[in-house]
Parts: sequence; C-alpha cells; structure tokens
Amino acid sequence: VGLPAEHGSWSLVSEPILLGLFVAPSWAGLALVVAAFSLFLFNRPFKVWMCDRRRGRVYERTTVAQRIMVVYGAIAVAASLIALLLGGLLPFAPFLLAMPLLLVFMYYDQRPGRHWQAELAAPVAFAGVVAAVALAGGLTWIVALSLWGFMVARAVPTILYVRARLRLDKGKPGSPWGILLAHVAAVVVVVGLVWPGWLPLTAVIAVAILLTRAVWGLSPYRWRSSAKALGFLEMGFGLLTVLLVAVGFWMG
Repeated sequence: VGLPAEHGSWSLVSEPILLGLFVAPSWAGLALVVAAFSLFLFNRPFKVWMCDRRRGRVYERTTVAQRIMVVYGAIAVAASLIALLLGGLLPFAPFLLAMPLLLVFMYYDQRPGRHWQAELAAPVAFAGVVAAVALAGGLTWIVALSLWGFMVARAVPTILYVRARLRLDKGKPGSPWGILLAHVAAVVVVVGLVWPGWLPLTAVIAVAILLTRAVWGLSPYRWRSSAKALGFLEMGFGLLTVLLVAVGFWMG
C-alpha cells in the first residue's frame, strides 16, 4: 500500500533526482528532492484510497493507505516550506510547467488498466525535478531546461523500448523501427543542447549508448530477459547515463 508497485518507476524517478544533486547540490535542492519524492510515494496509497472510496467500501488497507497519505503529505509540505525558505520561489517554477502533465497522469492513472498516456506523462513531468534542483543550485534557466530536456530524451525512448522488448521476449509481434527512431530523435535533441554548450559532450555519449542498447536489444541476437532482469539492467543504464552527464559537468 505504501510503495509503488511499478519497479521501473523507481529508476525513472531517481535519475533526475541524482543528476540534479550531482550537478548542482544545495540544501534547497535537497529539500525539493525530499518533497518531490514524497509526492511520488504519495500516489500509491492515494490510488488505493480513491479506488476503495469509489466502490463505497472501507477495508483495512483503506485505513492504512489514508494514514500513509497523511505522513507522505506532511513530509512533502514540510520539505516544500524548507525549500521555499532556503531557495525562494524560482526553483518551484518547473513544477508549475509540469503541472499539466501531472494532471494527465492523475486522470489516466486512476482508470483501470495500464495507459500509455500515464506511463509517458509521469516521467516527463517528474524529470522537471532536475530543473528545479538546478535552479536551486544556482544554474541558469537555459541549463536547467536543458537538463530537463536530456532526462526526457532518456525517459521517453526507454519506456517505448522496454514495452517493445517485453513484447518481443513474450513472442508477440512488433516492429522496432518506431522505437529506434525515437532513440535517434533523442540523440538529435541532445546534440542540439550540447552544441551551444548548455550540456557537456558526455550527454551525447550517454544517449548514443542507449541507442546502441536499443539496436541490440530489439535485434534477433538479443537474449530473452524477464521483466525483473530487464528492469535491473535499465537501472544500470540509467545510473551510467546520469554519471556520464555529471562527470561532464564536473570536468567542465
């Protein structure tokens, strides 16, 4: 009840948090991270509570979910106030930009089943955390938005890749070309952000590695992988991606 059931969400949430703290560490940024992560955890008990309320039922899990919601909500509010005191209003601006996507996520996430709108909207919106932390750490708007763009270029093709890879490993038909095109587009976007100097060159290396992984992972030469094993592998790629970009900033 208190923890998200989707294992892949942990990686896509932790990556912008780590990248922001690695590139622009600050106490205000840390407080923003605590607030954002608390809201991420808040979603699961809120979903359970809403589902039971719609049915007009109150189970033991309903009460537990409600209590956990209060704890997560209190932590998020307290951390937000600390971030406001330490960093002012500016670092909260990316969250306002991400709000429409969060509303899309909440709408589809409360409906039964899995919906691609929710799966894409959530990581794109949460990637805004890296921009908020960057602003709190004193980086410029253009660099903060570039970091957000990089995390979107990491998240969206990855979600498409994982979905396609699991289908292929289950023996279901599917074409890899759309997913590969998404990875190529991500490389082009990141090159466009690196060229003016907003991101380090290592960002291009990171998305190029992800493209290579997708080419191999969707080819006939791949090995079959369980969902859990694939999830851990993607966590490794995510950490490598974050470290490459962070090292680029540290060296610059």
